[in-house]
Amino acid sequence: MEHETEISNNKTAIRVIIVEDEIIVARDIEMKLKKIGYNVLDIVTTAEEAIQKAGELSPDLMLMDITLEGKMDGIEGAAKIEELYNIPIVYLTAHTDIETLGRARITEPYGYIVKPFAVRDLLVAVSMALYRHRMEARVKVINTILKVFLKPITFEAKLEQSLRLVTSIPRLFLQTMGVIFLALDDSDELVIAASIGTPECTTVTLGKCLCGIAAGSKEIVFADNIDKRHELNKDAPPHGHYCVPIVAANKLFGVICVYVCEGHKRDTADEEVLTSFADIIANVLSYAK
Repeated sequence: MEHETEISNNKTAIRVIIVEDEIIVARDIEMKLKKIGYNVLDIVTTAEEAIQKAGELSPDLMLMDITLEGKMDGIEGAAKIEELYNIPIVYLTAHTDIETLGRARITEPYGYIVKPFAVRDLLVAVSMALYRHRMEARVKVINTILKVFLKPITFEAKLEQSLRLVTSIPRLFLQTMGVIFLALDDSDELVIAASIGTPECTTVTLGKCLCGIAAGSKEIVFADNIDKRHELNKDAPPHGHYCVPIVAANKLFGVICVYVCEGHKRDTADEEVLTSFADIIANVLSYAK
């Protein structure tokens, strides 16, 4: 059904679709979600609508009642959404019988909330679901990158494919934008080797701007906005960066630069997956020398 809701001013707010055919229950869930700072994109009443809205709105998470009116129940709808869009589902249910839970378990949901529930129950279930989904996505991406580097394609193609995989991690990167710079021998310049989106820079000087600082220090540089270190293209739309040096045996090979939403909080888990990506590139380049 059509649903108007306030859009949160927080650009990084968790975006949720509620799938619940009891409107009073749905409104109560909506109120609870807004109370903890989440952005309710829509409320729908059938699994068929849920599948449609999942594709249109790309939420971060869906709360899905198991018992729904229509040809499909919530379990069937969740299975289809997982197949098509890989969106985490948390089931809402008043039924805790073994048969229902057994059917639900087959779809490998990211959590259950038994009705009635308190705000704290909702917060814990949603937080754990998002965390698990994000961790699984990271592991999957790194494993896939390793396979990419075994393909009989050019090194540049491997970099671009891998960069696309990294920037696909849910709720991390902005508009799948990123750049990989590689260092030139006997030079303080790094040149672009792969990019997703329209890069702001084609070369980087050691010590200049965020990527140059990361290259010069051989340490990760993070910014959640266009701050004073961002010396180039200060008029670009609001964003932040992770700039991760590509290093092996203390030798600099380049820098991975990915874009994040303005206000994104620095996360060691983000840095771990980016460092793993950088290590793969560094090891390949080390053996190629």
